[in-house]
Amino acid sequence: MRMPQRPRRHPHHSKTLPVVVVKIVSVLNYKGGVGKTTLSACAGQALALTGYRVLAIDNDPQHNLTAMLGAGLHKPTIRDVYHATSIGLASQQLLKSARKTNVANLHVVPSTGELCANDIKDPLVLQKCFAYSRLERFYDYAIIDNSPGMDILQEAAILASNEIFVPTELSQFALDGISEMQDLLSRRFGDEHAISRIIPNFYRSIKAHDTFIRAFTERFPGKVTATWIPFDSVFDTLVKEKKILFVHRLSSRAAAFYLKLVHELFNLDEETTWNMVMSRRKERLTSEATQRLVKLRQDAKDLSAAAKRPPPEVPRQPDLPDPREITPAVDSAPVPNGAMTPLEPV
Repeated sequence: MRMPQRPRRHPHHSKTLPVVVVKIVSVLNYKGGVGKTTLSACAGQALALTGYRVLAIDNDPQHNLTAMLGAGLHKPTIRDVYHATSIGLASQQLLKSARKTNVANLHVVPSTGELCANDIKDPLVLQKCFAYSRLERFYDYAIIDNSPGMDILQEAAILASNEIFVPTELSQFALDGISEMQDLLSRRFGDEHAISRIIPNFYRSIKAHDTFIRAFTERFPGKVTATWIPFDSVFDTLVKEKKILFVHRLSSRAAAFYLKLVHELFNLDEETTWNMVMSRRKERLTSEATQRLVKLRQDAKDLSAAAKRPPPEVPRQPDLPDPREITPAVDSAPVPNGAMTPLEPV
């Protein structure tokens, strides 16, 4: 197994903290709806299926990554990490909040809709937590999914990371937005936390998109990935059906391109990665088929047992008298003089 690269040190890092030997990636963009959460989820799943230990951190109050990985909204969350009164307690909350997902080796720190910039008092909180908790004992990679924008929430993720991945749509607004973001990162953090890779997303084989690919490549030389993720409606069904792209939709175009992208982003061996994913996929599908078979057999046993049980006894209703045998009751009250009784003919 290829060991993750040692991260670079930021000038603000505390000299007393050990270097965390784990690759930490922040997925960022000014804009929303560009595929940040999809990239975070799919990259985490692919790395986990390849055999790496991965921690995904949902740093977005919309908590879409939490939902996409099927973890559910549970406490503690990343907000509880930020609210801790000391780095020791924050590190405990970070490890305690990591929840299992539907992929082995992939854990997620969930978010909450209450998360906001005011929750963070120290922008170095995540970096200190990773070092204090010795994250490398438990994980090989950490992937932080961020909300759109650039405030202290994103700053905490940037300072804790040694790679910044920027997924983008192919438009002039997107091109200008990433240029502004790169300038802002350079002014605030220097070259230590510059954009590592730019991933073109929602690609269609049309002239306009090819033109923007060339424009991105010219403006950001060496940063644009050679793999472009095509538009594919499969992502719309993954969350709804609670499926895994590389297990249940491996035949889709998106799965093939995402596996190729993971090879490129994380410098993995393509053949090894593919073989590992195929092996884990086979194990997962076999396990799911076995669970369905066990459930079918149990349902058949329950139906068989129910058929053998005698029907419940229905309490017998008492026989009702024949209406023709009922003698009408005669009112015994005194009848005024001259009045007819009910039995007298008219």
